[in-house]
Amino acid sequence: MEFTTFTPLWLLLLVLPAAWIVWRKSLVDRRPALKWAAHGLRLLALLLLVLALCRPYALSGREDLHVVVLVDVSESVDPESIRQAADEVEVIADGLKSDDKLSILRFGSKLLRTSREELETLADEVDAGTADAAARNASRLRSAILGSRLSFAGGLTRRLVVYSDGIATDGGLDEALKILEAEGVEVRFRKMEGLQRPEAALVGLEPLASIAYRGEIVRMRLKMRANRTMTAKARILHRGVAVAETPVSLEAGKESIAVLDVEMTTPGESRWEAELIPEDDWFPVNNRVAATVTVKGEPRLLVLHRNEKEMRPFVRAMKKQGLEFETRGEQGMPETLAELLEFDGLVFADVAATSLNMRQMEMVRSYVSDFGGGVAMLGSENSFGLGGYYRTPIEETLPLTSRYEKEKQKPSLAMVLVIDKSGSMSGAPIELARASAKAAAELLSAQDQIAVVGFDEQTQVVLDMTSAADRGTVINSIETLEASGGTDAYPGMVKGRELLQNSVAKVKHMIVLSDGQTPDNDFPGLVRDMRAQGMTVSSVALGSGAAKDLMQVIAQEGGGRYYETDDPANMPQIFTKETMQASRSAIKEDLYSSVVNGDHPVLSGYEEAELPFVLGYVMSKPKPTANLLLVAETGDPLLAIGRYGLGTGLAFTSDLTEKWGGEWLGWGRGPAFWAQVFRGIVRKEQSAGLSATPTLDGENWMIGISRRDESDRPVDRVNWEVRAKDENGKDVAVKVRQTGVGRYLAKADLRSRERVTLSLRDLDHGLMKTLGWERDYPAEYRLDGQVRPELRALAGFDPSQPRDGLVEAKVYRDVSHWFVLAAFALLITGVALRRV
Repeated sequence: MEFTTFTPLWLLLLVLPAAWIVWRKSLVDRRPALKWAAHGLRLLALLLLVLALCRPYALSGREDLHVVVLVDVSESVDPESIRQAADEVEVIADGLKSDDKLSILRFGSKLLRTSREELETLADEVDAGTADAAARNASRLRSAILGSRLSFAGGLTRRLVVYSDGIATDGGLDEALKILEAEGVEVRFRKMEGLQRPEAALVGLEPLASIAYRGEIVRMRLKMRANRTMTAKARILHRGVAVAETPVSLEAGKESIAVLDVEMTTPGESRWEAELIPEDDWFPVNNRVAATVTVKGEPRLLVLHRNEKEMRPFVRAMKKQGLEFETRGEQGMPETLAELLEFDGLVFADVAATSLNMRQMEMVRSYVSDFGGGVAMLGSENSFGLGGYYRTPIEETLPLTSRYEKEKQKPSLAMVLVIDKSGSMSGAPIELARASAKAAAELLSAQDQIAVVGFDEQTQVVLDMTSAADRGTVINSIETLEASGGTDAYPGMVKGRELLQNSVAKVKHMIVLSDGQTPDNDFPGLVRDMRAQGMTVSSVALGSGAAKDLMQVIAQEGGGRYYETDDPANMPQIFTKETMQASRSAIKEDLYSSVVNGDHPVLSGYEEAELPFVLGYVMSKPKPTANLLLVAETGDPLLAIGRYGLGTGLAFTSDLTEKWGGEWLGWGRGPAFWAQVFRGIVRKEQSAGLSATPTLDGENWMIGISRRDESDRPVDRVNWEVRAKDENGKDVAVKVRQTGVGRYLAKADLRSRERVTLSLRDLDHGLMKTLGWERDYPAEYRLDGQVRPELRALAGFDPSQPRDGLVEAKVYRDVSHWFVLAAFALLITGVALRRV
């Protein structure tokens, strides 16, 4: 017997004074024995009442049963097995007593309460191919078993019946079963059949060498399984192109091996993908796996240019110098950090910032800062400020900034920003519109002017035509721009025209931004009239709801440029690009000599050389940390280099095509010079004496690190710097600890991540290594799974005998009422002893 509380026992302190009063003041005239007996019974009754207040509970047996049926409905289970489980649920219900209970749960990637009818419906949906794959792409058995505990009712014998194929995709099953055993839940196992439809899967890709040299042949071992005997084709792909293939014969239930030899053609972290093409298949998701081979060879750089052909002479010259340049168009920027890390350097030759999204820009910054990559920007109409790179993450990596001192003889610019401030611009769009206007204003010189007009149904002059030198007034006025109301752009453009007409500037330009539709009006006539008065108009269509056709007409008739973007974050780049393009003041085209200005290893051997002229360059300004190597005779920067984090940024304000760099291309020493320059910025992964072995432990990426010196002796107490990024560019926390002599262990949490790239750096000795992890297809679709031994060890279950082997449940019952009844019986007996 147990008591809930002992606090009421304080009431027993009243027993002694009460007993004394009753004994001394009692008027009962009875024999002492009877009197003592009566008082004793009353005191004992009082004690029982106090104990009743302590809520006593007594353990007793109960044979009522609560059965919870847990049905596996994951992708690896055959739909006919789900139907069979539904039928057996009905058999179980028939075998229970009236006081028993039955609950049905189903699980895959999550646990849900269900019914027999819902199980049958789900099986039909699986057959039809309409079932929710996201809810079935895992067998989270441990989570389901632990979650099932919440379904049990109190006071009943608890039995959990697990219907499953026994192939779990999460760990910790043994621990979960021990928890249920400790809580008195009996667990039984009922085996379900696995998928019976024809299915084949790639279960592994193993390069027999993790490090190779360029041109080396590496053997790739593919592991495959199938649940039917069938033929298939296995092949290796690199960057989406098949480089090797072979026919294979798959035996049912057995692992098959195919071996393919491939030549390592891509230096750096080279990603290879294996693909299986079976003759008959149900799940396509498990037909591809990937692996990475570190290929050592000549540096490899990616060049982005809107017209790739213009870079071909330079690329051919660099190839003769042992450098590999891959040229891509303006949409050729890699989408993932892993793809970018295949290159040792990145060159923006003639690509505007508007061709990149903010995520790609952040990725470039991380590539340089965290992973030691090299980035270079060459001069063009789409570079530096002209390309909209002002205050972008990419400009941060460069040694030059887009701001510069505008020459006084350059024509002054009057610019009007006509900005949609309707209700649809609320939130981030209007905030970014303000930021765009301020960024544009910052790029103007003291002799330039700026005005800002906002429009919804009404027109508001947010900033009258004001000198760009008055920064405070300009910034404060732009901050007042707020979103509300509808959209009517025409009156706003008319007001903008009036402001430009009243300006005495030599160059007059308008930028119109809108994210919606506007009432019909004579927009073409308005902009043609402005064009006739020497004004130009550019337009920006923001989002899918913008009047894109109209905005294109405005830019075309207005002699300006048209932009469209679905991402408000691109607006600052568009506005800064337009600001620089409007005045054309950032470009200087003439014959300018190249003068050595600084000292750096990339200039070694060329300090006294007579360097070629350039035919033009983009004006810029060096950052305080920049090493300015070459300048034009005007003193403007031509070539600068600087460190940024672990990597290096390079800026050449002229170009390396026939347009401005023809003299450099024709110079006999030019190819060797530029090969030396680019070798000076590429990623240099020095890892001699540093080895890392990655493994997986559930959702943890475990990296065993070995550090040895030149004499092959272990190195202790290394000062490690580890940086890791996921597929979205977010930081991944990594912990490193020493585990032995010269041995360390790094651990990264992989939950909710699809890809992680990690940079491991020994700060004491300057060694660095880059590793990559990519999530394989869900384990649910592998065909090499086995029934977990913890399940095989469980007792079986016969649905027709759901109460078989039932163990009586021990239940605590409230017995306080018995104490109360006993107390009243004692009180009545005491009264009888006094009166009878």
